[in-house]
Amino acid sequence: MGMLKQAPLSTLEPACCISEVLPFPDNSFDRIIMVDALHHVIHQAQTTREMFRVLKPGGLIVIEEPDIHAFGVKLIALAEKLLLMRSHFLSYQQIARLFENAAVHKDNSSVWIVVTK
Repeated sequence: MGMLKQAPLSTLEPACCISEVLPFPDNSFDRIIMVDALHHVIHQAQTTREMFRVLKPGGLIVIEEPDIHAFGVKLIALAEKLLLMRSHFLSYQQIARLFENAAVHKDNSSVWIVVTK
C-alpha cells in the first residue's frame, strides 16, 4: 500500500486488488509491468492469465524477476524461505511457459519476460 501513497494522483488512479482476480474489464491496458513481484504471488499462472486478459490487443506485458539460476538469487530465495516468506521463484523458462508467445531477456541476475498480445 505504501507505493500507492506515492503515486501522483493527478495522473494515476491507484488500485489495491488481488492479482489473481483483477477488477478491470478485458482489454483495459496498453502496458503491464511487474517488477520483482511474481515470486510473491500465490497463484502465478492465474495472475499471468489475468494480466493477459486485461491487456489490449497489441499491448505488452513486461515481467522482471530475479534469475533463480544465479547464485546470489538462490541465496535470497533460501533467506526468504528461512524468514517464512511465501516466495516461490520460477525459472525464466517456467515464467515464459505461462504465456503462448514470450521473449526472454537475461542480464546477470535478472530476467525480463516480454509478452505481446
